[in-house]
Order: sequence, then structure tokens, then C-alpha cells
Amino acid sequence: MSITLNPRLYVSLSPLEHVKPHPINDGRFDPAFAYKVLGVYNASETSECFFIISNTYHEMWFISQRHLRTYKLLDSDDFFIRLQEGEGKTTESTAFEAKVLPIT
Repeated sequence: MSITLNPRLYVSLSPLEHVKPHPINDGRFDPAFAYKVLGVYNASETSECFFIISNTYHEMWFISQRHLRTYKLLDSDDFFIRLQEGEGKTTESTAFEAKVLPIT
């Protein structure tokens, strides 16, 4: 199976609390940064993808897509970038309200 990856993709971390090692609580990743996706690995026996990212210690990690959120598509060669205040934050709910417009 082949996965196409946009080379401009940056992600922020939003890990579930039960993961070990925990990338944020264990101090390996800083939630104030977005990280460039260097690659993707998909194990053929599962539907889970692992994104390859480098932290501020220049360590490469494989992190499940369940713990990542898309940030932006950027033209940058930096491995990580500092988020602006309030960016990259996720909310508990992913629900949204759809508006139905009349057909005219």
C-alpha cells in the first residue's frame, strides 16, 4: 500500500493520556511547536499509520496518527517551528453545527 505525503505538512501533538512513552509528559516534545512530517509508515497488519517527526533534540520518532493534528502546509526546511499563541490547540469536541441554506 502506498501513501502520498505532502512534503509541506506540519503537525502538532495532541497525544492520548494512556500512551507510553508519552511524548509531551516525558519531555520529548514541546506542545508550543509544530513538527514537519518527514515520512509515514503504515504497518500492513493494522490500519494505523505512524508519522516520522524530529523533535527539538533532533531525535526521530514514529508517532501514531491518533496523537497528531494537522497544523499547516508550509514551505520550510525547518524540522520544527514555534506556534503562535493560541495556534495548534485542540478542543475536546470535534462536533460542528451545519447550516442548511434554502435553495433559491
